[in-house]
Amino acid sequence: MSTTSASTALRIPSRTHVLGNGMRVVAHHDPAAPLVAVHLMFRAGSRDEAPGRTGLAHLLEHLMFEGSQHAPKGRFDDVLERVGGTNNGSTWVDRTNYYVTVPSNAVELPLWLERDRMAFQLPTLTAEVLELQRGVVINERRQAYENRPYGMADERLHQLLFPAGHPYSWPTIGYMRDLKAITLDDARAFYSTYYTPGNAVLVFAGDVEPERAFALAERYFGDLPAGPALPARHTPALPPAPAERRGTMEDDVSFPRVYLAYAVPGYGTDDWVALDALAYLLADGDSSRLQRALVRDGRLAQDVDTYLYPTALCGVFGIVCTARSQVDPQALEDAIRAVLDDVARDGATDDELTGAVRRVRRDQVGEMATVEERADALAYAATVLGDAQALDRVLDAYARVTVDDLRRVAGEYLCAERCATLVVLPKEQDEHEDDDGEEVRDAA
Repeated sequence: MSTTSASTALRIPSRTHVLGNGMRVVAHHDPAAPLVAVHLMFRAGSRDEAPGRTGLAHLLEHLMFEGSQHAPKGRFDDVLERVGGTNNGSTWVDRTNYYVTVPSNAVELPLWLERDRMAFQLPTLTAEVLELQRGVVINERRQAYENRPYGMADERLHQLLFPAGHPYSWPTIGYMRDLKAITLDDARAFYSTYYTPGNAVLVFAGDVEPERAFALAERYFGDLPAGPALPARHTPALPPAPAERRGTMEDDVSFPRVYLAYAVPGYGTDDWVALDALAYLLADGDSSRLQRALVRDGRLAQDVDTYLYPTALCGVFGIVCTARSQVDPQALEDAIRAVLDDVARDGATDDELTGAVRRVRRDQVGEMATVEERADALAYAATVLGDAQALDRVLDAYARVTVDDLRRVAGEYLCAERCATLVVLPKEQDEHEDDDGEEVRDAA
């Protein structure tokens, strides 16, 4: 990894090789420490589920840790721990990732284990393990979402932002009723369709030469069949925005919170990069626009934050703000919209833009500090953008953002017509709420 200044170049050099079965292999060489991160990412996430079977991609991730034919349950963790390795997995809307870090002299171990999961997992996908992990995921939903303050807000916000049936309208964890309905045949079919070499990206990052990485990938995965043709993905354009969408929900919280979300261009586009810089300009640091207007000077809010999801079909730009005691949430919303309108009308200063891009670079450098993080970024670029080298092009694009870009994207994308607004209010003491979180689609 190299960086020349906070606002110019940040590089994650890599090489890519494609096996005969379609598996893409990416190698990023960094001999600074005798470690290698090995990430196996599949182009399969919650967007590939069908309505009525939400949560299937994440549930299958859990099932993949129940053992394979030649590495029964517990063996995967045991052999990695013996050499000082670690492993885990994660699922999101556009991808599922399995990742291992080992000493470089043990780099073949995760390849053998992942080959077994890719080629010999079906015999261990049984009704017994499905019921076990179904219970684990149901408890995860309850603990991390339903029983956590504000935990259902993001799910409900996406129901407002996206039309019914859009693959980003449901949560990766899945709806409770769907989790209970998933069958063993569903899990086996998803695995057989998506967990194939032709749908996978294998990334090596760390103390292994690219040529050796490519040879090892060929040895362990080259003889596996590519897999079936993938079903056509539902790829709608940005959701239509005929009118502003609004919703209100009550929760076991002490203070109101306001959420604003906008569907914006997808990860890697020039407008996505400009919006990312704008997110920093708006809320990163005490002197940022929203911090001044709502927290530091306005004294309306306890906190305010922005986020931008790096998703493929479209990004999601969000603003989250928690009210101070006795402050009407409408006052928060009005203050946020006033700041957005100011940027859309008058733009930002050169100093504001420079500071925002420097803070973006600060976080990017921190996020790329380890071989694990670089492996994840390269795998995601290869999976979502189709090319690991596209990561460098995205990183370069920040240096080209102008104040005119900020004004334009604020006016074009962060307008009322594109906005979904959710207000979370403290719950009345005698009221109870359904735990499935699927009933507030049209709360306009």
